[in-house]
Amino acid sequence: MWVRLVAVLFVVACVPGPATGQSTGVIEGRVLDADSNAPLPRTHVFVVESMHGAVTDSSGRFRLEGVRPGPKRLYVSRVGHERRALALRPAPDRLLTVTVRLDAKVLNSPPITVSAERDEEWYERLDRFRRLFIGRSDLAEDCTLVNPEVLRFDDKWWGRFEAWAEKPVIIENRALGYRLTYFLKEFEERGSVVRWDGEPLFEPLAPTDSAEAARWRRNRLEAYRGSLRHFLRALMDDRLDEAQFDLYRLPRASAFRHAARADRFPAERDNILEAGPDSTYLLTAHDRLEVVYHGMPERRAYLEWADLRRRTPRDHQTSQIELNEQPLHIDPSGEIVEPYGATLYQYFAFTARMAKRLPREYEPPK
Repeated sequence: MWVRLVAVLFVVACVPGPATGQSTGVIEGRVLDADSNAPLPRTHVFVVESMHGAVTDSSGRFRLEGVRPGPKRLYVSRVGHERRALALRPAPDRLLTVTVRLDAKVLNSPPITVSAERDEEWYERLDRFRRLFIGRSDLAEDCTLVNPEVLRFDDKWWGRFEAWAEKPVIIENRALGYRLTYFLKEFEERGSVVRWDGEPLFEPLAPTDSAEAARWRRNRLEAYRGSLRHFLRALMDDRLDEAQFDLYRLPRASAFRHAARADRFPAERDNILEAGPDSTYLLTAHDRLEVVYHGMPERRAYLEWADLRRRTPRDHQTSQIELNEQPLHIDPSGEIVEPYGATLYQYFAFTARMAKRLPREYEPPK
């Protein structure tokens, strides 16, 4: 059984500082009400998929320092106002000043009164959401959903499960050493497809001792190795062989219920990837792509997730990617720009959950 995942991959995931020798920039500005021009305090402002975030002061001002150059999304969110995302390009050793105006949110439905007590059905839905959103990897066991009370669920439509949040969802990940604040826009499971959209902000946690700090370093490296971000960065740098990736195309994969039966041919990087604007790359692939990573074996948790318990783990990890849009834009950190731009299968689908998410700032040791 192939389990599919469609996600906004900020993938959008820990605690290391910026790479040495790289100049950074500063983003500062104000957030105002679009109608009255009044300053908006207590507004969340952050660079998506990063550890750069702030809350505006009483005059609506914010300042983000140490932001790496290149295309970024600045996300602005405040209760009672419509959220906004701005495309910015901070430059090294430069100050970028912005003014953001938020429209007041119009409520289309009457307020909902929620009881302080949750019934058994709500807890069952919460468990389902945790498995789908945080994941079922070994690292997921050390993740705590801090504020589950903000979540609402709906599974009245046959074959569909939806979730939304009244406030940002907060996850404390003691496996990787960060606190993730996720501004969830939508979440849906429909059949074998799971997809969500939202914007994450990472905050480093303080290790209790040197042993925990060392464990976090090991886990971050393991979460990165073989990930979609690792693959895309190796593809952009033309280092697939060095990074232990094999890349194939499956011309007839969509014609088969089981893609493993499709013909497989080596894929040439220059036939699917080209340089795009603003330091991005453009990925075009009309066939489904298969990615084989030889740097790590399969984990037992993956076999259980994929309902493959009867066989032993293989010494490599196999994933597949199908593009929903042509071309896909890949930013310099190895993230797909388009929401729902690709469908992930197999190992990529297993690892693209919150338990294994790393921030843009993460760089594996040389």
